[in-house]
Amino acid sequence: MRRIILTAIAVLALGVAACNRNGADSDLPGERPQTQVEAETRVDTVPQEEPAIARSQWRAANEDARSITGNLRVSLQGRRGGPLVFAFATGVTVIGQPYSVVPADSRSGVGGQSFAAVLGGDPRVDAYLYRVGSENVTPSAPRGGLCGEAVTRFLAVSEFVDGAGRWVFKIAAFSGDTQPGSGSDAQLCNAYSYTSQ
Repeated sequence: MRRIILTAIAVLALGVAACNRNGADSDLPGERPQTQVEAETRVDTVPQEEPAIARSQWRAANEDARSITGNLRVSLQGRRGGPLVFAFATGVTVIGQPYSVVPADSRSGVGGQSFAAVLGGDPRVDAYLYRVGSENVTPSAPRGGLCGEAVTRFLAVSEFVDGAGRWVFKIAAFSGDTQPGSGSDAQLCNAYSYTSQ
């Protein structure tokens, strides 16, 4: 009987201690004495990479990429900061020299749209801009180069993790002499989308 009484007293003491949550004994790290509602003001960063550094093989993800370019392999020609080689499965090879890195939410020069809108990408990442040094189109390319029969002069590229958690690679191809982002009317040919293989 004595054991039952001692057990009951111990349970009662623990119950009283548990109910006293507002006392001085509840100084747990990170615990707030009152509920506080604060606005979340920080913006989540989106994982992104400089093109051709971490991943090099990409699978065509949108209809234009599947029908015009096929899958893609991107590689550095020489050292980092030098030209990139964009080798497409359909027989198009583009060598691009980087000339600028801009936030994707900046103006592209295409009808007031941002680079993110032109690429179909995320406005929180960077867009890497390339001047095309050469575009080699083999007879096996079904619809010509990235700009069809026109010569591709510039590329805007982003590599980042999309909302579904996949690494994606976005390319916008431009023809004409006006470089994208210069404020003038850049001539957008097409936008291509790829996912990591």
